[in-house]
Amino acid sequence: MSDTPLTALIIGAGFAGIAAAIKLKEAGISDFTIAEKTGGLSGTWYDNVYPGAACDVPSHLYSYSFALNPNWSRRFSPSDEIREYVEDVVENFGLSKHIRPHTEIMSAEFDEDTALWHAKTKDGDIITARFLIASVAILGTPKLPDIDGMDDFKGAQFHSASWDKSVDLEGKRIAIIGSAASTVQIAPVVAKTCSEVSIFQRTPNWVIPRADRAYSKFEKTMFARLPGAMKLTRLAMYLYLELMFYRVFKGQGLIHKYVGGMANRLRKRKIKDPELRAKLTPDYPIGCKRVLLSDDYYDTINRDNVELVTDGIARISKVGVLLESGREIAVDIIAYATGFQATEFLPHLDLTGVGGAKLAKWRKNPKAHKGLIIPKMPNAFFLLGPNTGLGHASMILMIEAQIPYMVKLMQAVPDGQYFTVKPDAVKAYNDKIQAKLKTSIWATSCQSWYKTKDGDIPTLWPYPVYTYKNMMGRLDMAEYDVRG
Repeated sequence: MSDTPLTALIIGAGFAGIAAAIKLKEAGISDFTIAEKTGGLSGTWYDNVYPGAACDVPSHLYSYSFALNPNWSRRFSPSDEIREYVEDVVENFGLSKHIRPHTEIMSAEFDEDTALWHAKTKDGDIITARFLIASVAILGTPKLPDIDGMDDFKGAQFHSASWDKSVDLEGKRIAIIGSAASTVQIAPVVAKTCSEVSIFQRTPNWVIPRADRAYSKFEKTMFARLPGAMKLTRLAMYLYLELMFYRVFKGQGLIHKYVGGMANRLRKRKIKDPELRAKLTPDYPIGCKRVLLSDDYYDTINRDNVELVTDGIARISKVGVLLESGREIAVDIIAYATGFQATEFLPHLDLTGVGGAKLAKWRKNPKAHKGLIIPKMPNAFFLLGPNTGLGHASMILMIEAQIPYMVKLMQAVPDGQYFTVKPDAVKAYNDKIQAKLKTSIWATSCQSWYKTKDGDIPTLWPYPVYTYKNMMGRLDMAEYDVRG
């Protein structure tokens, strides 16, 4: 245990954790450590190395407003480029000395007498800090399907978020189980290399054009020499997503109909076979599940070496996938593109707050104040916590709204004391959020990763981003108790 406690322990070196560190330094707080369980930076973008991995938000918007990048190669940059961007930010802001790699925080307990957190690493080390800042990605814990026989398969198998790059794809037969956001990126790439690609679809998705393209040398030069042009590009992207694409999720109106029509026209133009087109046509309103962006997924489906499989899976066999119809599809590789435990917040972190409160109990009904502060977890912040997810814009915008609020609250708590959020404040805030969510497209009949099994939606923010930013611009200490 360190003799001198840190002011802050940041868990995770993804976008949120790095931004928190930068803003702490700007506020004059330099005694902090970023504990990162892997050996690299950028969180999601360090973990996800599957073929075709890229962001669904335009690059100029999926970057910090205080560290714009004129060198993005494309409108939607690939994962390795995003990872390099975060590495450059860390270097430029002098954060390397604060990062402790290969350090997984397993548990932390708050001492009310000293107003300190004592965090324990996987290796058994203890890190002591006044404030705990968790920045663990909501899409950071892969979810494997529950299919009989998975242990029997003799070939290579892995989740898309744990892609085994040592496996040679050349000439191999691959099964991709799942047909959503990861698959529309993976399939077009592996179809060019693998001899056979079988895509197992349970539910069809709404797909709209991505309109991706490479930036020209002229454009990149202009962004570098005229920062105003880059800011204007970012603003245009923000306004389009905030003022137009957001309205898709209201479930009604002209824009909702227009984007739905766009998806239908794309499918009809690309998929000429009526039977195949029917299999790819959703029977739920656009926006209820995640809307997918792709310029080449339907082209991939049309390839001779690609099959869309919609029959149910009975089990995984030694040599492939056995369908409920009795047909067996032999493959060499199985990739499970089956998503993440999105409603299981911080599933591997054991926290004990005031009065012995446990994070494990809170997870059963995850409610946070302003998506940042959990009841009975003193001097702790949970970046991108419950109901901060977006269906329409960049999560960086939410991060940059949260962190100034966090820093103000840290500065408002005297040494030796700690804050907790008042239960009434948490209830009032969440009652309003949940009431709004019940009127959204996400609350309709389709099942999605946005929801829990009982239909609650603990993941998404139901308003435009600017409403969150405006709310987080004001700190009301009447919502908190300060003790110690």
